Amino acid sequence: MGRRADRRVWSRPRLRGSRTLVREVTAHQPAQKSFVNVDIERLLTLLDRRESLNSLQELYEALDARNRVDAFVPTLAFTLGFDTNAAFRLGLNGSRGTDAVDYLRARHKGPLILPGQVLQEIWNNSLEGLDPKAKRIAKALEALKSEASGIGQQLGATGEAAEDAVRKLVESHSDWIDPSARATFERTLEVFVEKATVAHVPRSAFHQIAQSRHDTKTPPGFRDPAGNNGDFFVWADFLLGALRTLTMDVEAVVFVTNDTKKDWSRNGVPHPILVAEARAIVNRPFHLWTVERFQEFAASQMT
Repeated sequence: MGRRADRRVWSRPRLRGSRTLVREVTAHQPAQKSFVNVDIERLLTLLDRRESLNSLQELYEALDARNRVDAFVPTLAFTLGFDTNAAFRLGLNGSRGTDAVDYLRARHKGPLILPGQVLQEIWNNSLEGLDPKAKRIAKALEALKSEASGIGQQLGATGEAAEDAVRKLVESHSDWIDPSARATFERTLEVFVEKATVAHVPRSAFHQIAQSRHDTKTPPGFRDPAGNNGDFFVWADFLLGALRTLTMDVEAVVFVTNDTKKDWSRNGVPHPILVAEARAIVNRPFHLWTVERFQEFAASQMT
């Protein structure tokens, strides 16, 4: 079964004057109305629980994932998607980041999904780390690190713990304030423009579902403040993209995120509701990877 011809595909000058195919999945294409309505209605029905979701098996497996869930080592094509933070950090981490971007460009076999919500959040949130105020943030963090450097000597073990915490804070945010991160991220975006399918669910149709899921602590996103439904729309967009690009040779679906809140995962095990929803939509195993796990896999494919 090939990919459905229900995606808008066009060429336009992008990236150093080249012409690149940009694929976009949208719910507003009258020419393919029947396909669109079927896919959107399928998502609405499942995410709103208008039909029952059998997640009992996924819960059972998640309770002892080490012994009940096989580690996923791709051998065939697989669907791959990224949340906002993962998309930004994909190309960072030295040679591992370079390998990750090169893998997507040259080696990945299978759909590459970028949720439409992620595009908005990249502009609204992530790029704040690349604007001029990043220099002020870097200066402030270095000043904090300098001030903390002598605490350990003066306060003993407690002071050493505080000094170590400040050092880790600076290190964990260094990629956001590094001027070279801009160039690295643009290289990642070039690959997304060339390879990725962008998917959007209709916002108004899904808004009430997002609110009711948050109220009932349905993942993802229930750990975020009420009214912040970004994680839900990232998830819904991703599921739509995975459904629209599904082909017979896709063996699994992988979503990459470094979000460790329990509305996504617990101790590295994805929330069983997410696993059950993904399986119900695409009838494939679902796996949640960190950026580091994906970079490790990509590096192994580039050697």
